[in-house]
Amino acid sequence: MHEHKRFDDEAATWDDAPGHEERQVAVAQAITHAISLNPTMRALDVGGGTGRLSILLSDKVGSVVVTDPSAGMVQVAQERIEAAGLGDRLRAVRADLTTDSLDGTYDVAWSSMALHHVQDLDALLRSLADLLVTGGHLAIADLDEDPEGAFHAEKVDFDGHHGFDRHRLAEQLAHAGFADVAFTDATTILKGDREFGVFLCTATQGA
Repeated sequence: MHEHKRFDDEAATWDDAPGHEERQVAVAQAITHAISLNPTMRALDVGGGTGRLSILLSDKVGSVVVTDPSAGMVQVAQERIEAAGLGDRLRAVRADLTTDSLDGTYDVAWSSMALHHVQDLDALLRSLADLLVTGGHLAIADLDEDPEGAFHAEKVDFDGHHGFDRHRLAEQLAHAGFADVAFTDATTILKGDREFGVFLCTATQGA
């Protein structure tokens, strides 16, 4: 819960952090290269924060529901959506998809740098498999495994994942009902004097 409070507090200035915009642009480009998006698609943004990724991808799909557990992030996302003139097709809702139910089904779900904050990853992946139509696409951008925990070293209360082992994540996706799991290198994040790799993992709902 303390993480939600931190995100509430930092929501208004979240996108001002160095490298945030470049990272989201790189992830958006990686998603458009990996998945054939089209204007009939209903999209779901998982842990979407300020909604920046969905705004960048908004012209590629029909509609987007941006979800985030942080009320502060959702408020900022809705403000950004309205300011971009996208309120007819995009909306932001407060939801933790490991526990909260969501109406409707979706053709594609994407996520950028959110999964490492999710403690019950298996519950989230099962939820996404249920929310996606058969053959629907999943696109996850997140950190490669960081065994020393260097990326979040300054966050003394961080209780998420220190990146992901690609093989292990592929197994978890398969167990949740996804197929065609593939990984590409999306971008890197410079933090201090280290570069951390960010992958894009794509999969299809295989049920």
